[in-house]
Amino acid sequence: MEDLESKILKVLKSEGVPLVTSEIAEKIGVDRRVVLRRLQKLAIEGKIKGRKIEAANGIWIWWI
Repeated sequence: MEDLESKILKVLKSEGVPLVTSEIAEKIGVDRRVVLRRLQKLAIEGKIKGRKIEAANGIWIWWI
């Protein structure tokens, strides 16, 4: 079974454009908060990049 990080990376690679957290969560069928924590971990490890685009609502975009 594919782990969560692999699923996230696969989605980001296959889309080829930055995605918001909720889009990634929807595509892999996992709660947005769980996905956000894993995305932040991947960004700290340098595997992906992310940026907050709407500070008031806490919306982030992510890409490889």
